[in-house]
Amino acid sequence: MKRVLCTHCVGEIEVANKAMSIFCPHCKKRLILESYKVKTYKAVREFATCGDIVVERKGNVAAQVMAQNLLVKGRIKGSVQARDLIEIAKTGEVSGDIVAPRLIVKDGAMLRGFCRIEPIQPIAKTPPKPITAKTTKRAKSATSS
Repeated sequence: MKRVLCTHCVGEIEVANKAMSIFCPHCKKRLILESYKVKTYKAVREFATCGDIVVERKGNVAAQVMAQNLLVKGRIKGSVQARDLIEIAKTGEVSGDIVAPRLIVKDGAMLRGFCRIEPIQPIAKTPPKPITAKTTKRAKSATSS
Protein backbone atom coordinates (compact mmCIF):
# COMPACT_ATOMS: atom_id res chain seq x y z
CA MET A 1 0.00 0.00 0.00
CA LYS A 2 1.10 3.57 -0.68
CA ARG A 3 -0.27 7.00 0.20
CA VAL A 4 -1.12 9.56 -2.49
CA LEU A 5 -2.71 13.00 -2.53
CA CYS A 6 -5.76 13.62 -4.71
CA THR A 7 -4.94 15.92 -7.65
CA HIS A 8 -8.35 17.60 -7.27
CA CYS A 9 -8.95 18.11 -3.53
CA VAL A 10 -5.47 17.25 -2.09
CA GLY A 11 -7.07 14.64 0.19
CA GLU A 12 -4.78 11.84 1.37
CA ILE A 13 -5.66 8.33 0.16
CA GLU A 14 -4.11 4.91 0.74
CA VAL A 15 -4.02 2.81 -2.44
CA ALA A 16 -2.63 -0.52 -3.61
CA ASN A 17 0.85 -0.37 -5.16
CA LYS A 18 -0.35 -1.79 -8.50
CA ALA A 19 -3.51 0.34 -8.79
CA MET A 20 -3.68 2.42 -11.98
CA SER A 21 -6.70 4.58 -11.11
CA ILE A 22 -9.27 5.00 -8.34
CA PHE A 23 -12.11 7.31 -7.30
CA CYS A 24 -11.23 9.74 -4.51
CA PRO A 25 -13.34 9.07 -1.39
CA HIS A 26 -13.19 12.79 -0.51
CA CYS A 27 -14.31 14.49 -3.75
CA LYS A 28 -15.56 11.43 -5.71
CA LYS A 29 -13.45 12.28 -8.78
CA ARG A 30 -11.30 9.83 -10.75
CA LEU A 31 -7.56 9.80 -10.03
CA ILE A 32 -4.84 8.52 -12.33
CA LEU A 33 -2.05 6.82 -10.37
CA GLU A 34 0.35 5.78 -13.13
CA SER A 35 3.46 7.60 -14.35
CA TYR A 36 3.81 9.03 -17.88
CA LYS A 37 6.53 9.75 -20.45
CA VAL A 38 5.56 12.35 -23.04
CA LYS A 39 7.53 11.90 -26.27
CA THR A 40 5.38 13.92 -28.71
CA TYR A 41 2.82 16.74 -28.64
CA LYS A 42 0.06 16.52 -26.02
CA ALA A 43 -2.63 19.20 -25.76
CA VAL A 44 -5.33 18.77 -23.12
CA ARG A 45 -7.05 21.03 -20.63
CA GLU A 46 -5.51 19.31 -17.62
CA PHE A 47 -2.80 16.65 -17.36
CA ALA A 48 -2.93 15.28 -13.81
CA THR A 49 -1.56 12.12 -12.21
CA CYS A 50 -0.55 10.98 -8.75
CA GLY A 51 2.53 9.43 -10.39
CA ASP A 52 5.51 11.05 -12.11
CA ILE A 53 5.64 12.80 -15.49
CA VAL A 54 8.70 12.97 -17.75
CA VAL A 55 8.48 15.29 -20.76
CA GLU A 56 11.15 13.97 -23.12
CA ARG A 57 13.35 16.19 -25.30
CA LYS A 58 10.92 16.11 -28.27
CA GLY A 59 7.89 16.21 -25.96
CA ASN A 60 5.62 19.25 -26.02
CA VAL A 61 2.75 19.67 -23.52
CA ALA A 62 0.11 22.40 -23.72
CA ALA A 63 -1.86 21.92 -20.50
CA GLN A 64 -2.06 22.58 -16.80
CA VAL A 65 0.19 19.86 -15.32
CA MET A 66 -0.08 18.22 -11.87
CA ALA A 67 2.13 15.32 -10.74
CA GLN A 68 4.14 13.86 -7.88
CA ASN A 69 7.46 14.63 -9.62
CA LEU A 70 8.05 16.32 -12.96
CA LEU A 71 11.13 16.17 -15.19
CA VAL A 72 11.07 18.56 -18.17
CA LYS A 73 13.50 17.90 -21.01
CA GLY A 74 11.12 19.27 -23.67
CA ARG A 75 8.48 22.03 -23.47
CA ILE A 76 5.48 22.78 -21.28
CA LYS A 77 3.09 25.66 -21.86
CA GLY A 78 0.79 26.00 -18.84
CA SER A 79 0.90 26.14 -15.06
CA VAL A 80 2.78 23.34 -13.32
CA GLN A 81 2.30 21.86 -9.85
CA ALA A 82 4.22 19.01 -8.20
CA ARG A 83 3.93 17.49 -4.75
CA ASP A 84 7.66 16.80 -4.49
CA LEU A 85 10.10 17.90 -7.22
CA ILE A 86 10.12 19.81 -10.49
CA GLU A 87 13.33 19.53 -12.47
CA ILE A 88 13.91 21.49 -15.66
CA ALA A 89 16.80 19.99 -17.65
CA LYS A 90 19.17 22.06 -19.78
CA THR A 91 16.99 21.42 -22.85
CA GLY A 92 13.73 22.08 -21.00
CA GLU A 93 11.35 25.04 -21.30
CA VAL A 94 8.42 25.93 -19.04
CA SER A 95 6.09 28.82 -19.86
CA GLY A 96 3.78 29.13 -16.88
CA ASP A 97 3.65 29.43 -13.10
CA ILE A 98 5.23 26.75 -10.91
CA VAL A 99 4.27 25.50 -7.43
CA ALA A 100 6.39 22.81 -5.73
CA PRO A 101 8.32 22.20 -2.52
CA ARG A 102 11.55 21.64 -4.52
CA LEU A 103 12.71 23.08 -7.84
CA ILE A 104 15.85 22.35 -9.86
CA VAL A 105 16.63 24.49 -12.92
CA LYS A 106 19.73 23.36 -14.82
CA ASP A 107 22.04 25.71 -16.77
CA GLY A 108 20.49 26.43 -20.16
CA ALA A 109 16.91 25.71 -19.09
CA MET A 110 14.20 28.33 -19.68
CA LEU A 111 11.51 29.29 -17.19
CA ARG A 112 8.95 31.99 -17.98
CA GLY A 113 6.59 32.46 -15.05
CA PHE A 114 6.32 32.84 -11.31
CA CYS A 115 7.58 30.27 -8.79
CA ARG A 116 6.13 29.40 -5.38
CA ILE A 117 8.35 27.04 -3.42
CA GLU A 118 6.11 25.60 -0.72
CA PRO A 119 4.75 22.19 0.25
CA ILE A 120 1.25 21.26 -0.86
CA GLN A 121 -0.77 20.60 2.28
CA PRO A 122 -3.24 17.70 2.44
CA ILE A 123 -6.74 18.53 3.61
CA ALA A 124 -7.67 17.68 7.18
CA LYS A 125 -9.63 14.47 7.49
CA THR A 126 -13.05 15.03 9.04
CA PRO A 127 -14.87 11.79 9.78
CA PRO A 128 -18.54 11.73 8.79
CA LYS A 129 -21.03 12.25 11.62
CA PRO A 130 -22.55 8.99 12.83
CA ILE A 131 -26.29 8.55 12.39
CA THR A 132 -28.07 8.44 15.74
CA ALA A 133 -31.67 7.84 16.75
CA LYS A 134 -32.18 11.62 17.32
CA THR A 135 -31.10 12.57 13.79
CA THR A 136 -33.30 9.81 12.33
CA LYS A 137 -36.37 11.01 14.29
CA ARG A 138 -35.76 14.62 13.17
CA ALA A 139 -35.48 13.54 9.55
CA LYS A 140 -38.74 11.53 9.77
CA SER A 141 -40.63 14.40 11.45
CA ALA A 142 -39.37 16.89 8.85
CA THR A 143 -40.56 14.71 5.96
CA SER A 144 -43.95 13.94 7.52
CA SER A 145 -44.84 17.62 8.12
